Amino acid sequence: MQKRSPETEEYLEMLVRYARDGRQPKVKDLAKDLGISPASISEMLGKLSAKGYVRYEPYGEIRLTEKGEKVGRSVLRKHHLIERFLTLAGIRKERIHKEACILEHAISDDVEHGFRKAVRVLEKRGMQTKDIMRLVDLTKGEEAEILLLEGGGNVRRRLMDMGLTPGTKINVTRSSARMGPVEISVRSSTLAIGRGIAEKIFVKVRR
Repeated sequence: MQKRSPETEEYLEMLVRYARDGRQPKVKDLAKDLGISPASISEMLGKLSAKGYVRYEPYGEIRLTEKGEKVGRSVLRKHHLIERFLTLAGIRKERIHKEACILEHAISDDVEHGFRKAVRVLEKRGMQTKDIMRLVDLTKGEEAEILLLEGGGNVRRRLMDMGLTPGTKINVTRSSARMGPVEISVRSSTLAIGRGIAEKIFVKVRR
C-alpha cells in the first residue's frame, strides 16, 4: 500500500473535525484553518478526489468518502492519544497541540496500539511511571523500546534515518548522568546520541 503524505492526512483529519462539529467545509474556511491559499486548497481537494478520499467539484460541496473518513478518524484518534501522552509526560501546554500535529503522522497503527497501553499505564499510575522514561535518563545496560520522538521535523527525520523509529528496540551501552552523549546499540549498529536529542526520545524500559 502506498504511504500517504502528512499533507493528505492533515486535510482528511481537518474534514473529520468539521464533520464532528457539524460544519459544512468550504474552501475559504479550510484555507483559513490550514493557513493555505484557496487555490492550493482547491488543487489538493482535486487530488484527494482523484484518490477516492473525498467527493469534490469546484464550487460544489466537499464530502468525505468512507475511505477518506476512515483515514481522517485514524489520524485524529492518534492526535488525541499523543496529546494525552505529552500531557502526562509533562510537556508544556502551549507545545502539546503543535507537537501532536506533527507526531500524529509518524506512528503506525501497530505502534498506536502499544502506545495506547503505555498511556493507560501512565494515567493509572499518575504523572510518573518507572517504565516510561526519556532516553537521556537510562543507564548503561538498560534495554528499551522507542515510543515517541519529540522535537522539530529535522530532528525526527535525522533520527528516523538512523533507524530510531517508534517500536525500535535499543540497548544503552554508555551513559553519563551529567555530560557526554548516550551511546546505544540498535540492531547491529552502535550510535552516539547527543544529550539534547536524547532528551526528546521517549522510551519504554524493558524489565
